[in-house]
Parts: sequence; C-alpha cells; structure tokens
Amino acid sequence: MRIQLERSGTVFEYERPPMPEHRFKALCLLAAGGLYVGLVAAVAALCGGWGVVAIMVVTLFVLLAEYT
Repeated sequence: MRIQLERSGTVFEYERPPMPEHRFKALCLLAAGGLYVGLVAAVAALCGGWGVVAIMVVTLFVLLAEYT
C-alpha cells in the first residue's frame, strides 16, 4: 500500500507491505461469525425457537454440502 501526499511543493510518501493472507482470512472469518451470530439472534427475537431450528437445519445442509 502506498500513500503519497503533496503539500507546498514537498512530497510525503508512506509505503507498507500488504496484510498477510492468514491475517486477512482470520479477520474475514471473525466478521462472518459475527454476522452469523447477529442473524441467529435476530431470527430468535423475531421468530422464536422455530426460526432458530430452521437456521440450524439450513446451516447443517450447507456444511454437509460444503464438505462432501
């Protein structure tokens, strides 16, 4: 990543390497987990236990489809 700023005829530059891939994947996994927990909490609040059961069934099917 490179940042370049020009001010009064002087150029300031800052360069740093990109984020390592393992850290990026970990942050994406944390964000996805947070969204999933929020989804389950919202469905539980709006639909009750049957909505949570439906989410668990769909999640199970998605995981089985992914790993088979």
